[in-house]
Amino acid sequence: MKVNFRFILFLSFIISFFFLIILRLADIQVFQGEFYKGLAEDNRFYSLPIKSQRGVVFDRYGEPLVSNIVQYGLINDPKSLYSDLRIIDREEALFQLATNSALVVKDNSRYYSYPSLSHLLGYVGEVTAEEMRDRSDLKPHDKLGKLGIEKFFDQDLRGVDGKEVFEISANSKKQRSINISESTPGKDIKTTIDPELNKFSYEALGEQKGIVIISNPVNGEILSLVTKPSFDANLFSKILTDEKKDRDRKELVAELFEDEDQPFFNRAIAGAYPPGSVFKLVTALAGLEEGEIDQNTTVLDEGSIKVGEAEFRSWFYWNYGKTEGLVDLKKAISRSNDIYFYKVAEWIGVDNLAKMAKIFGFGEYTQLEIGPEAKGLVPTPEWKEQVIGEKWYLGNTYHMGIGQGDVLASPLQVNGLIASIANEGVWCQPRLVEDTQVNCRGLGIKSENLNLVLSGMIDACSSGGTAFPFFERNSAIVSENQSNGSTDLINKGAVACKTGTAEFGAANEKGFRPTHGWLVAYLKPKFNKENFPSKIVITVLVESDEVDSSKEGSYDAAPVAKEIIDYIESR
Repeated sequence: MKVNFRFILFLSFIISFFFLIILRLADIQVFQGEFYKGLAEDNRFYSLPIKSQRGVVFDRYGEPLVSNIVQYGLINDPKSLYSDLRIIDREEALFQLATNSALVVKDNSRYYSYPSLSHLLGYVGEVTAEEMRDRSDLKPHDKLGKLGIEKFFDQDLRGVDGKEVFEISANSKKQRSINISESTPGKDIKTTIDPELNKFSYEALGEQKGIVIISNPVNGEILSLVTKPSFDANLFSKILTDEKKDRDRKELVAELFEDEDQPFFNRAIAGAYPPGSVFKLVTALAGLEEGEIDQNTTVLDEGSIKVGEAEFRSWFYWNYGKTEGLVDLKKAISRSNDIYFYKVAEWIGVDNLAKMAKIFGFGEYTQLEIGPEAKGLVPTPEWKEQVIGEKWYLGNTYHMGIGQGDVLASPLQVNGLIASIANEGVWCQPRLVEDTQVNCRGLGIKSENLNLVLSGMIDACSSGGTAFPFFERNSAIVSENQSNGSTDLINKGAVACKTGTAEFGAANEKGFRPTHGWLVAYLKPKFNKENFPSKIVITVLVESDEVDSSKEGSYDAAPVAKEIIDYIESR
């Protein structure tokens, strides 16, 4: 009998084909049955998130700085998972809720009561793909804090979302609700901020770029933290509205990101600036603590000091061609005499100067609850050798002694310096949130040295000093209490202050460099307001700009501080 190989081959193929089908069916039903059953169940059920209510941020008086506003939409088919949505106002929403609540959907958006606080409070935005890669707990359309308190306390503020599980049909229609797990609202946060004071401080800067920080030196509370230019955080709250308004909002946001003035940059904590003559207080205390000077130590101001071919002039001689003769410490502080502090820096040496700067927190992060912060720079010979590749010279010590050269500090660090002097040599970590633990440490500086420096600061705000906007206020108090010490004068309403005009950048064709203006002040306001500290420290920095590249402490920063103090005492 002749064998038909083609028939046998075909039959083998048919048998193999059906055998494979049987194996696959067995695998699906026996070995992977539960898996495919789960997939079927997933197609049968659908869960919708129930968004948690984000926590409210309050000011020091218990009033909301950031709150939630409810937005309403009307859907045309409550059974559909993908129904069309029409935006409605609250009045229509209340009517629909009373008649057909199933058609009304709600969403929350953040409202920021004070745009001048946008750097501090931050804003909320939808999660990005990068954030989802970094955090497995995030889901599409989650909203996260992107800056300030909203970002750094996001986990507390967000709460926990709930969900509702529906059984659905093949055409994506809701059949019935299976289960509801309620959301957990976020935690509320109470800050130390005085919002009206912050708003006034922002406005007091006028058209100038700059910073205002107002703090309580006793416990580190920040009452005002102004950075200008700023932005309105409400632009990042997507209010359910018509497409044109939302398009306009997005265009404004895009313009902010392209603005050369960097409105998102928090200059108060992340800016690093030469502290200028404010740093002379560090030099003075280093000289006193090292025993190189006392209240009677004098230096003859002849306008400049020559070291080899280099000449180091005083600001008074450079601008007016005048000298001040014999200068003691109080006069050196009140007149901001460069020659005196050149010599003190030389006598104590760069290492002792750097040590005192670090005692006051320069060159270190303050660990404020929000960030990022600038660490600043306290230069040393070792640093210069490693980073710049040059030897340290006496001229570098001179420049450091007056807060110039390579010294850099954030305005928040400068505020901490003045707060520590005001708080009798105790440095308190700055804080914005009431629940943050008060963290203070003694600096080991003698009280008599601190009082001597304070006396010089009072003179700086009195007739003959450099802060002329305060002359009228201080002169009357000082003349009536000439024999009293610095503490008593401050108790009676005197202001202790220091001006600074800090050079930076390259010199122009006339040899002048652009300058920023500083004013730091300590006082006890002449009023009693509930929940307002009895002592405050104010730091004002006014940046140079295209219109005026020579901002000064006396003429630009001091008037801002004076206006703020007048406002505080008039409330």
